[in-house]
Amino acid sequence: MTITREIYWNKLAQIKELKEFFEEDFEGFKKLIQDNIQEIEKFSPQALDNFAKLRVLEVTNGCTQWAFRRGDKECLSVEQTRECMKVVMGFMKRSELYFPSEGQIEFDEAQKKFMKDIRNLFIKAFKKNVPGLQSQFHGTSTAQFIVYGHERLYKAMALVKQDYEYLFSPYYIERGQKYIGAYLEGYSS
Repeated sequence: MTITREIYWNKLAQIKELKEFFEEDFEGFKKLIQDNIQEIEKFSPQALDNFAKLRVLEVTNGCTQWAFRRGDKECLSVEQTRECMKVVMGFMKRSELYFPSEGQIEFDEAQKKFMKDIRNLFIKAFKKNVPGLQSQFHGTSTAQFIVYGHERLYKAMALVKQDYEYLFSPYYIERGQKYIGAYLEGYSS
C-alpha cells in the first residue's frame, strides 16, 4: 500500500545522524531511503503498528544507553540501564513485544525476518564497524520513521510512555520522543 506523503529532504539532511550521508551523496542516500520505503510499505497496517511500537522502544533504549556510555549527569544507574537494555533486547531477540496494557504481540515469519535483518545490520554497522553499513542502517531507519507516519508513531510513543515510563524514566521517554520528533518534521503524512 503506497501512501502519498511529502518528504522534506533538506530538513532530513539537517538531522545530525543523517547529515554526513546526505553531504556525501545526497541523491544516492535519498534513493536508499526511497527504496527502503517501498519495501517497508509492503507490510500490513497492523504490522506497521507493531513495528512502530518496537522502533519507539529501540530509540528510547538507545537514548538511555548512549547517555550511560557518555556518563551524562542524567544517566540512569548501571542496574536501570541494564534492565532497559535487557527488556528491549529481549523483545528483539524473541521477535515479540509485551505491553502491560495490550498484552503479548507476536510477529509472523516475514516480519521476524525484517526485524532480524535490521538488527544484524545494526550490529555489523555499529558493533563491527563494517564500512558503508552505517549509511545503510540510517537509510532504513529513516524509511521506517517515514512509513510508520505521524499518527502511528505518536500512538506508539504514548503507549511506551504509559507502559514503560517506570523503566526508562520520564526524562528518557522525553529524549526518545525528541529524537523521533526530528524525523517527524522531515515529512508530511
